[in-house]
Amino acid sequence: MARSALIVLIAMLATACSSEAPATEAGGQGNSSPDPVRALASLLSEGRGVTVAEHQETQVEGDELNQGERKGTILLSPSGVEGFDVTMKTDLMDSASRSVALGPHTYQSGGPVGEMLPKGKKWMQWPSEPGKRSPFFSPVLILEPSTLKALLATQEDQKADMRTGKITLAALAAASPAFAADESARPGTLVVAWQMWVDPKGLPIRLVTEYADPKAPLGATTWRSDIAFSAWGEPVTLEAPPAKLVTTDS
Repeated sequence: MARSALIVLIAMLATACSSEAPATEAGGQGNSSPDPVRALASLLSEGRGVTVAEHQETQVEGDELNQGERKGTILLSPSGVEGFDVTMKTDLMDSASRSVALGPHTYQSGGPVGEMLPKGKKWMQWPSEPGKRSPFFSPVLILEPSTLKALLATQEDQKADMRTGKITLAALAAASPAFAADESARPGTLVVAWQMWVDPKGLPIRLVTEYADPKAPLGATTWRSDIAFSAWGEPVTLEAPPAKLVTTDS
C-alpha cells in the first residue's frame, strides 16, 4: 500500500429541540422523562466539554477483524464538537495514536503515522473544520443537537433510563454535519441499531451502536461501538502541538 493511501486509512480510523414527552416504563406505567436534547443544549457553552471512552469492534464474515479503545476529552460548542484530544489503540496498530483537533486542523501523533513522519517531526497536520469532525468510530455523533434529535425521533422503546431504536445512515447524513462530511461514510440504506442510557438530567451516559453491510469490500462486515460519557460540563482546554514539531508531509 502506498504511503499516501495508508495515511488516509489511518486518518479515517483516527479520524457522526424535542419537548418533554411521556415515556413508557417496563411495567406499562406512564412516566415523565427528561429531554436529552434540552439537557445537551444547556451544556454547549464555550470552554466546556465531556470525557469519553469508546470500545470499537469490527467483524468480517462473523470473524473479528479488529477491536480497540478511544479515550479522551471533547470540547463542546453550540454546534456540537469544537475540538478534541483523543488517544486510540487498536489490534491493527503497534502503538497508540493521539489526535488533537483544534481550530481548522487535526494533529496526529504516534501509531503508523508516527513511523512515517520526517526526522525531527512528531505530529502530522490534517485540515478539518470545527462542527464537521468526530472523534468516534461510531457514525452517530450525539454531541450534535441535530443528530441527537434525529436519533430520538427513531426511538422505538424506553425502559427506565434506556432508550432503543434504529436509524438509517441516510437519515444520519441528513442530520449530522460531521457524518455528512465523512468521505468514508457507508451506503445510506444501511440501518444502525442503537441503545442510549441517560442520567436523571437527560444527559447521555452510554451509547451503543451497531450496523452491518453485507456487501462491504472485505465481505459482510459489522461495526459496533460502545461509548461511555462522563464529566459533562467540566472545563476543557485544548492546545495545538508546537509548530516546530508539526508537518504536513510524510
